Amino acid sequence: MDILFYSFFFILSTWILISIVAWSYKTGISPMPTAPAVSKTIFSNMAFLHLMEGAIYELGAGWGTLAFPLARKYPAYNVIGCEVSFFPHLYCLVRHHFSHVRNLQFLRQNFFSLKLENAALVVCYLYPAAMQKLKIKLEKELKPGCHVISNTFAIPGWTPYDVWTTNDLYQTKIYVYRIPASISSKK
Repeated sequence: MDILFYSFFFILSTWILISIVAWSYKTGISPMPTAPAVSKTIFSNMAFLHLMEGAIYELGAGWGTLAFPLARKYPAYNVIGCEVSFFPHLYCLVRHHFSHVRNLQFLRQNFFSLKLENAALVVCYLYPAAMQKLKIKLEKELKPGCHVISNTFAIPGWTPYDVWTTNDLYQTKIYVYRIPASISSKK
C-alpha cells in the first residue's frame, strides 16, 4: 500500500512539474507568487482605489497570492485573476471554492485576449518582454483614470506617478501608473 501511494505521489508530482515547466517555456515565465513584503507594501499604499469604478484584474495570477487578498480587501469590486498555466489555475479554483470569496473569479486564458475596458485597476508581475507587449494593449484598452500596478518591472516608455519600495532584501520596486486621457484611445 505504501509503495502504491508513493508511486502515485511521485507520478502526480512529476506530471505537475512537467506541466509547469512546459507552460513556463511557452509563456516565457513561470508562475511566481507575490512575496508577502510586496503584498504588504501594495496594500498599505492603495488608498486611491476607492475613487475608481470598474473591476480589478490580476494578469498572470499564478497561485492567487495577490488575487485572494485583493478580493478580501475590496469586496465591492469584482476581482478577476487571469492565469494560463493549468495547475496554478486549478489550484486557484480549488482554493476559491473553499474560500467562499464571492467577488473573485479566475479565468484560464491568455490575458492578451482578455478585454480590459472595464478595469479600474490592473496588477501584474510579469517579465520585461511581456511588459513591452502589454504596454500596447493597455494603451488601447484602458480608460482614463485606470491605475496599473507593476511588481518589479516598469512599463517601458511610461513614467510612473509613484514608485513604492518594499522593505525586503531586494528593495523591490512597485511601479504605479495612472492612465491619462492623452495615452488612452478612449475618449
